[in-house]
Amino acid sequence: MPLLPDGDLLAFLWTTAIVIFKGKAQIQKNARLIPRKYALQEIADSQLTQAQKDYLKPIDAQLEALNYRPACTFRASNYGQNLMRRYTNPADPASCELTVVEVKSKVGQVETVRNANNLSFTTRLSDGRRLITRNMPLKSVMDPPPHYILQECPNITNLAALKKKHDVRAATLGPAWSPAHAAQEIFSEMQQEHERFSAHQLARGVYCLSSDGSSYQITAKAANRGIRNFFNPFGTRIVPSKVLFTALIGAVMPLFGILKLAPAVAYNLHDPSLSMLSPVTLTIAVCYALAGAIIGLSGGPSSYTWIMAVTYLPAHFVAAWSFGWMPYSTIAHVVAYYVRQARQRRGLVLQT
Repeated sequence: MPLLPDGDLLAFLWTTAIVIFKGKAQIQKNARLIPRKYALQEIADSQLTQAQKDYLKPIDAQLEALNYRPACTFRASNYGQNLMRRYTNPADPASCELTVVEVKSKVGQVETVRNANNLSFTTRLSDGRRLITRNMPLKSVMDPPPHYILQECPNITNLAALKKKHDVRAATLGPAWSPAHAAQEIFSEMQQEHERFSAHQLARGVYCLSSDGSSYQITAKAANRGIRNFFNPFGTRIVPSKVLFTALIGAVMPLFGILKLAPAVAYNLHDPSLSMLSPVTLTIAVCYALAGAIIGLSGGPSSYTWIMAVTYLPAHFVAAWSFGWMPYSTIAHVVAYYVRQARQRRGLVLQT
């Protein structure tokens, strides 16, 4: 099988080189400085917008079924717009913490929006350790402190199942302290934990002090882990049904265009050429773009590596090695990216 010009492969290799050689500096430049001390601010329920109340309502309902009620809603006013909410159950030594994260970043003229929430159950053991069971959707670039016992469950969104997993492990670890309930006690505990956590990141080389010493900034070590996450198609929370769906769409739509639509267009127009703007080329490109749009709307994985895996490999091994200079899979990725961004912007509840 001859090796022909391959626009997708060149585009992917070019992107990979840019991310590897320039991504580290860009990540460090875009990363928000981390204050040495949080300016914690309590937020009354009356101060929440209707969109925020609607966002919290199904989470509150799941936790209410477990006898957990909101104890305090707050944010660190000197560290972005993230919203935090602490839940407690008077009969349970474990507390529950919800963090709603919304991040905007800009590289050149391209702005990226990311929104997500993660929830954790925490048991404070009498020996000073902490059992934390969380469903954080993204793989962390930080190092867990030695007093953390972490159970990472990114794909468990059912809070009853997450709590059950936490309780099973907690039952093996001995007695525990009751969590804080009042806002000021919660804030004091958070500040202490932030100091311990930051000291560990500083010792591990994940943080370094800013030039004025008032905050922390991430180091190249953390940025390299961010680059690693970029290339991991499953570096975020996955839903098996959505993974399978996007894989089928990514494989079937391009092959339908290549094997069915494109030959029909070539036959009817008497133009079988594969030049950049020929009818056959544009027909295939539209099928790839449609696949990208559906993947972006689905909420399933849509990273560049995943798009390449599901649209490039099946088409090239089933239909042909190469389709010329047109970067079809890259088109699918770009469309998926912008569709996903539009979808995520509609879901913002913390920022305008």
